[in-house]
Parts: sequence; structure tokens; C-alpha cells
Amino acid sequence: MTLRSPRLGRGFTLIELLVVIAIISILAAILFPVFAQAREKARQITCLSNLKQIGLAFLQYNQDYDEMTISQNTGTFPGGNVPATGVRATWYVLLQPYTKNIAMFVCPDRSEVAKPYAGGAGNGCDDNFNTTGVCLGYGYDDGMASDGGLGLIAAEYKAKDAGGNTIKDMNGHDVYIRPGRSIAQITSPANMVAFGDTYDYPGYSVAMDNIYGNLPSTTVSSSLRHMQHLDFGFADGHVKSMPFVFGINSKTGSPVMIPANKADALQWCYDPAAKADYSGSSGTYPISNGETCQQAADELYANTTAR
Repeated sequence: MTLRSPRLGRGFTLIELLVVIAIISILAAILFPVFAQAREKARQITCLSNLKQIGLAFLQYNQDYDEMTISQNTGTFPGGNVPATGVRATWYVLLQPYTKNIAMFVCPDRSEVAKPYAGGAGNGCDDNFNTTGVCLGYGYDDGMASDGGLGLIAAEYKAKDAGGNTIKDMNGHDVYIRPGRSIAQITSPANMVAFGDTYDYPGYSVAMDNIYGNLPSTTVSSSLRHMQHLDFGFADGHVKSMPFVFGINSKTGSPVMIPANKADALQWCYDPAAKADYSGSSGTYPISNGETCQQAADELYANTTAR
């Protein structure tokens, strides 16, 4: 009788290999988005940590300046680390002495290269304080819509010298003053946004007609940073994220970014009874002069089509 040697092994058939490849592909399709979300969540946590530290600096500033919030002006004045670049007295410039770290104002999800203003050719992100090489990631609450005085700064007005003449900055532009307001005017600091994620520059605002920055009108909401949840610090020092949407406002014909929940938009107002004041401003805004916070939110949302 002839004895056959036992077969030591058996190769995979083509069908078996295809099944294994299909299983691996399915697992990759499931796990890769999970890994991407985990990385994005880590970046968002870094953002929240940054905002918490900035919030502590904000509270220290308030105590040092008789419980007044930060004032801002729109002028660009001589100075800066780049020739022919000016310094804007914006919110992060005034808080930088308290944080001692300009990198704290950088969002890990924003990578636009900082360029000097250069007469309008650059984005103005490169100035005397921001030496990080990228545009900063956070903006200040100057109202539900900019310049109307509903936020942490009062309505803007033109700066005048002792003779009543309008002050010009180094670029020949009129200088507008945006004074801070007393903390006592804020009816609920825990429900008042102070600063947070923005795409704006170089003024770095979170007003809903500024926060979109240079995002194109074709932007879709799902592409917004932090998986469509922007981070914000509040006037009492706490931080949280909230869902946002990108849209086009029919009144101005321009993009806006608004909270997905209209009730959250009221957190951009220092007092629900306060009224927008555009008597000293020029331009078109998505809300109207004299509207209360709720009226402004109603008009803003009624005229905005989310994308």
C-alpha cells in the first residue's frame, strides 16, 4: 500500500483573498473617519483650553481697568515687526501682556499664512504681536452684527482731535473708536459670549457678519472647523462649543455665520433690552438700527439661507 505524505498546508483561494480584502476595506472605511474625528476632537480640546486661559486674562484685564471690557479702534498705527506694517489696537494686543504667549491665540485648525497689510495687498495678520506665521484663530464679540454696540464694545464713533478734526491712521483711513463697556451693564455674564473661534482678520471679530472672514460664498456648513462646532469663551470665564451654520444673508447679499440654534444668538448681546445703534456707522448690516437683541436675531435668521 502506498502511503501519501500529509499535506502540510493549503493556499488561499482567490475567493478567500477577495473576502479578506473586502473585510479589511470595510474596517478601514469604518475606522479611518473615527480616527479623523478623534484627531479633530483633540484639536477642539486644545482650542477650549486656549480660550479658558484667554478667559482668565480677560478677567484680569477687567479688574485692572475698573471692570471695563476691552476697547478697540480701527486705526493702523506705525510699528510692527515688518516694514511698513502698522499695529491695530485690537483685543488680543491688549490681552497679550496677561497671557505672555501669543501662540495661545492660535487655533490648531487655522493655517492661513500671516502677511503684512502692505496697503491692502496682504491679510494684515502679521503685525507687531502676531509673530506665529499664521492668522490667529479667535475673535472678540463686538455684537450680533458688527459696529452696532450690542456686544462687549459700545457703538463705534469717529475719533476726533482737540480741534474736532477726524483722526487719520498711517494709511490715511478714518479712525473709529469702539469703547469698552462696564461689566455691570452685562445682565448675565454666564450667557454673554466674549470671544471665540473666527475666520476673520485682521480685526478678529465674532460678529456674525464678520466671523466668516474670507470663506467663499460656496462654503457649506459641514466644512466648518471642529466638526461644525465653534468654541467660545464667556464673560464669566467658562468656555463651551456650539453648532454653527454658514449662510447667505439676503439683506446684505453677503455671507454670515450664525449659531444653529437661534436662541444661542442672543448670547452675543450684553442686555436683551439693548438696541442696535448704527447712527455713527456707514455701510449695510444684516440687522437694523434701533432693534432689540431679539428683534435683531429674528431679522438675521429670517433673511439668512443656510448652506
